[in-house]
Amino acid sequence: EVGPQPELSVCMYRYHPKNGDVNEFNLKLVELVKEDGRVFISSTNLNGVTWLRLAVLSFRTRLKTIDILLEILKEGVREQIEN
Repeated sequence: EVGPQPELSVCMYRYHPKNGDVNEFNLKLVELVKEDGRVFISSTNLNGVTWLRLAVLSFRTRLKTIDILLEILKEGVREQIEN
């Protein structure tokens, strides 16, 4: 799910699992990304809804970095669904 319209360079998004707590699922995703260490994202909670946040601020950010993040997120979703 895509969050509110981005301001500047921060985009917000989250994954809706078929079962379980959506907020808890997404907090686990952000922890998996942090544990991997190749890309940094943060989370926020707006009106009781947890969102993942990606801020692309550096001129050094490349498409490859975004692709890595997407792969980490896909793997994290698969891992959580299988468990």
